[in-house]
Amino acid sequence: MYLIMQTENSTRISCVVDALQQTYLEAMGVSVWALRNAKPANLDVGLKLGPGRGSVLLICATDIDSASKLANDIGRALGRVPVWAWPAENTDSVVLKEAVNNHLFTIVAVFGKTLAKQYFGEKLPATLNSANLVVLPAMSELERRADARRLLWSVLCQSGMVASS
Repeated sequence: MYLIMQTENSTRISCVVDALQQTYLEAMGVSVWALRNAKPANLDVGLKLGPGRGSVLLICATDIDSASKLANDIGRALGRVPVWAWPAENTDSVVLKEAVNNHLFTIVAVFGKTLAKQYFGEKLPATLNSANLVVLPAMSELERRADARRLLWSVLCQSGMVASS
């Protein structure tokens, strides 16, 4: 728990308090704030893996996104054939944790912050076990906006997903 106080000259004072101190402070009418715990990464998400090979896993919202002309162009721009995946909750789905561990993906890229937050919560982790997590613009944004496509290329290059010749 944290005690956060504002002084007369607008200086904030904060300190960590234990349960006994919190009881005394509450008895004196002093508010104690508790930090909310961030939602932990959900690595038990079911995914349907499409064809592909290599160390890059691209997760999009639907199987239609992974089969689009845009997805093919992204794969060609990467200079490799990435593995595409999308959410699936059936018997032939693969658990994300298993996919990362067993298929040796070193980069997991998710198309869209909404999809990423659905899996990993508000505070996105930088890594998923041994794989780096990269959030890309949503496929729908990439289809509509040139600035989203420029951002995509920038992130792909910075993250090491683009194969060098």
